Amino acid sequence: MATTDDVLPGLPRVGLRPVEQADLALLSRWDEDPVIGALMGRRFADLSPAEWLEEVRHSRNSRVWMIEWEGRAVGEVELAQVNRRAGTAEVRICVGEQALWGRGIGTAAMSALLNEAFVVMGLETVYLRVFTTNLRAIGLYERLGFRREGLLAPSSRRADPAPVLLMNLSRSRWLARKRREPALC
Repeated sequence: MATTDDVLPGLPRVGLRPVEQADLALLSRWDEDPVIGALMGRRFADLSPAEWLEEVRHSRNSRVWMIEWEGRAVGEVELAQVNRRAGTAEVRICVGEQALWGRGIGTAAMSALLNEAFVVMGLETVYLRVFTTNLRAIGLYERLGFRREGLLAPSSRRADPAPVLLMNLSRSRWLARKRREPALC
């Protein structure tokens, strides 16, 4: 997968690469972080990291990449529930290194993921779920062109339940935004 140089002038240069066995300790650390857990939920609640990686490697409808910035892994992005027939997928992102929040890394990584979804894979629509309390993420998604579609009731499995906002972005809206604002997309 290419770096963001080709599509994101002015944003940090990030690369996306497939997740590897060596990344599991880092992913586990982020998964156990209480701040990230409150914003994202827990990835390894039902599977061990090794079981999760095995599922990812053999999945036909999910792809996960590590976000690399300045030579190190700082987060991960995912296309989940990929349905090529319908042209849809769910997108997920986590910049796990909190000291790097607010530096444009999430914008650059999500833009690279959207380029993969819409340009490389030819999907028509991507969607996401985000806790309504995750205002930083909602702002990022709206800057990239995502639209609010509805709310899901709070989960009783969370200690601090918050409704979940559903958002989506169409390929045509993404490509139009890329033409209008190439530095953002």
